[in-house]
Amino acid sequence: MKKIAMLFNLNRHQYEYETEFDSELTIDSIYNVLSKKYEVKKIEADKEFKWIDELNQYHPDLVFNICEGYNGPARESVYGAILEQFNYNYSGPDSTNLLMCHNKFLVKNLLKDYIVCPKGYSVCEEKDIDLLKDVQFPVIVKLNSEGSSMGMDEKSIVNSYDELKKQVLSLFEKYDRNVLVEEYIEGQDLSMVYVEGIGALGPCIVNCDSEFYDYEMKTIKDDTVDIQPTSGEFESLKNIVLTIAKKLDIKGYAKIDFRKKDDKYYLIEVNSQVSFHPTGEFITCAKTDGYSFDDIINYIVENALKTSRKKNSIGYKVIDNDR
Repeated sequence: MKKIAMLFNLNRHQYEYETEFDSELTIDSIYNVLSKKYEVKKIEADKEFKWIDELNQYHPDLVFNICEGYNGPARESVYGAILEQFNYNYSGPDSTNLLMCHNKFLVKNLLKDYIVCPKGYSVCEEKDIDLLKDVQFPVIVKLNSEGSSMGMDEKSIVNSYDELKKQVLSLFEKYDRNVLVEEYIEGQDLSMVYVEGIGALGPCIVNCDSEFYDYEMKTIKDDTVDIQPTSGEFESLKNIVLTIAKKLDIKGYAKIDFRKKDDKYYLIEVNSQVSFHPTGEFITCAKTDGYSFDDIINYIVENALKTSRKKNSIGYKVIDNDR
């Protein structure tokens, strides 16, 4: 029987950085599916990295990696990079995908010649704010390398330079990291997923009592959020997802968020590390195309087990006939 190590960060709801971590419900749901076919060991990726010894003692055939990391713009990629150093095969995106996709500004600049992206600016220090006096408002202000809308609330959408400066400085003071300022797209939130070997799945629609799917909606008021599969003709959106997956050379899977306005799909972000919560966006998108929770978890593992070591991504593919 193949041995699977589930490597995860557990959300104990003690610190803000745990927002991205997985709940016991998600972890147990994955474990219950995998334990029907494999020997499975849960390993919590603690902050002190004691998990490395535990993993080496277990020596699995595959690591089911859903780690998010504790701090910094490269935090998601740390676990993939370490697993590669120990020559472990693992599921999901590789370290290159995880590093690149955590940088929203970088990803959109790589993709802007191929798909519709909001115009954005990266703000690294206070003096950069002065360069934004002539931007067209409204804009949205967010952390460039964070997930779960951390740092985002009703003040994130700004309509003047003074509001913009105040919000950027507030994020600098609280988080001390780069900020993304970009054109605010008013429209419908949609998510799609890409699964290597299957293709584009979805979409699902996120309905919440907010102008956008902000931090409060993803945490305190998550029980008021309605994530629903949707039917209709989405071939063009699926083609956009396949273009993104091809250009970024996505391995394993990704969740891709859009806003639809005037029949255009604007890329909001590419999430290389995803949540497998049974009622979350990734699983809901899979269900839209007929895949159950069990189906998609088993497929991801079976596909990853086909190789003894993960094939590394090139990060970005440039092919002459892409345009």
